[in-house]
Amino acid sequence: MMLQIIFAVAFASVISYLMVFFRFARRFPRLYPELWRSLGCPETFGIRGQSTYLSVVLGMESKAPRKALEEVRREIVIIRILLASTVVAFVLAALMTS
Repeated sequence: MMLQIIFAVAFASVISYLMVFFRFARRFPRLYPELWRSLGCPETFGIRGQSTYLSVVLGMESKAPRKALEEVRREIVIIRILLASTVVAFVLAALMTS
């Protein structure tokens, strides 16, 4: 029973993450066109684009300082929380099944 709850939390986190991530990826080019061009105009559905947006969200992209992204700060915080909860849920599930 506990394992099913953990998988349900992980599944819900992944679905929520995808919804917020694609919202962020859709809004980012409109709100920050110069920054979007400096990042190489990443596409939302491409592997390179998703990794670029994820590095922006995690604060690892040097061209996109976190302080400059005021209008999408809420999405960034939500994405970070959902990523952390997903990782914790999958680690717990892996430890419980091993």
